[in-house]
Amino acid sequence: MSKKSKITAEQIESSLAQFITELKKSPVKVDHVPAGWFTVAQLAEESGKAAVTTSERVRKLVKAGAAERQDFIIQLEQRARAVPHYRLKQR
Repeated sequence: MSKKSKITAEQIESSLAQFITELKKSPVKVDHVPAGWFTVAQLAEESGKAAVTTSERVRKLVKAGAAERQDFIIQLEQRARAVPHYRLKQR
């Protein structure tokens, strides 16, 4: 049986530092959101309804097949993240 070498705290810190450096070098690709796609927050603001109410109504539209959902990576205040967007389906 061969002995496994133990990883030291210094090796972990060094690997973590290298990993973080690489992450900072490669920025996240932000998606272009096509016209007609909206977030729940945008729809809530436009309709004057609460975000929770808007979210429930949008989910019902998606379930009924009247709307569709797609996640787009968008830039938020401090980071980029996938955010669901919705649009009405063409009749």
